[in-house]
Amino acid sequence: MKLQTILTTMVTAVTLTAFAATTMPVSAASDTQTQISSNQSATDKLVAQLAAANTEVINLQNQINDKNTAIKDAQTKITDTEAKIKELAGEVTKTEAELSARKDVLKKQLISLQKQTGDSVTGNVYVDFALNSKDLSDLISRASTVNKLNQANKDALAAVNDAKAKLTDLQNEQVAKKQDLVDTKASLESDKASLVNLKSAADTKSDALNKKIAANKDVLVALQDKAAKEDAAAKASLAKLSAAATTATTTKSTTKAATKSTTSTSSSVATKTPAASTGSTSNSGSSINVSGGTQTSSDSAGNAYAYGQCTWYVKSVAPWAGNHWGNGGQWGASAAAEGFTVNNTPSVGSIVVVAGGQNFGGWTAAAGYGHVAYVVGVSGNSITVQQGGMGFSNPGGPNTQTVSGASSFTYIHR
Repeated sequence: MKLQTILTTMVTAVTLTAFAATTMPVSAASDTQTQISSNQSATDKLVAQLAAANTEVINLQNQINDKNTAIKDAQTKITDTEAKIKELAGEVTKTEAELSARKDVLKKQLISLQKQTGDSVTGNVYVDFALNSKDLSDLISRASTVNKLNQANKDALAAVNDAKAKLTDLQNEQVAKKQDLVDTKASLESDKASLVNLKSAADTKSDALNKKIAANKDVLVALQDKAAKEDAAAKASLAKLSAAATTATTTKSTTKAATKSTTSTSSSVATKTPAASTGSTSNSGSSINVSGGTQTSSDSAGNAYAYGQCTWYVKSVAPWAGNHWGNGGQWGASAAAEGFTVNNTPSVGSIVVVAGGQNFGGWTAAAGYGHVAYVVGVSGNSITVQQGGMGFSNPGGPNTQTVSGASSFTYIHR
């Protein structure tokens, strides 16, 4: 009994020691996962802020474009008005010339009449012209001529002066209109300058957010690498614990058998040897889980892909996928190389692989990169998937989409 007690105590001590050995890496892994979760949450907030900043930049650029159009329109009107002012100035000059010519004609008429009057009697050319008539008939004729000349000259001068006044008014009106347009253009240019300053500030804000997101991604990659190492350490500790427990159990069984043999009063001693294990043993550290026909990549611990990428999201919901399968479009070949079933038949729980440049439900996967998504529904030749990526409203996923033409894509089955 004393021997059995001693061995039992040893088994317990080994078990507690192994348990203590696993507690630290598991706790460290938990802390790292908490940091990863915090990093992802912070990145999601930054992405949302970036989207708002980009929207602000776009709106400001649209307003700047509108101001440019308005400024261009105002300048066109200013140019047209200047042309009109120039045209009216020409008309005024032409009218002034006509008025001057009309006055010259009148002067010539007076000179002609003065020559016909001979010696002046009254000092008035028209009166003297009439008084110098030969007879009454000539007087009446001359008086009529004078009246007609006076009226014609008066009408002509009035018409020319009236035309000049109207043209001058139109010219002044166009000058005032031009000044209004110049003021409007100056106001538009001032508004545009303010918008350009606002857009510059928004661009700076957007750049700062992009840098923060990039920095968070770098931190996330380091945390994911650390988590993978801690997970591997935890699995190694669990393997040691399992081995220690198996050794302790075997020792305990042997001790019981030895004790029973020592205390037995029978003439014959029967020793029972523990049966060898015939089934496969699976634990959290195994790379292949044969049970249920499922398979896990030998490099599945943690998530080594960058947050905000389609590969990161699929790995987070399909932890059995490999950590270094490359870009989305390379996953099919990488999985097949590890022995996974890869074909063109979709199934719920499989991973759909989209080649670079291939259309996927109305958008095209980036050439050279491709895309992956997680299949959550199959209906005829259509699939419903959940996915992540920087091109979606929620980079960290899930973003749900139903896609037709399912048989044209590649699927990785666990």
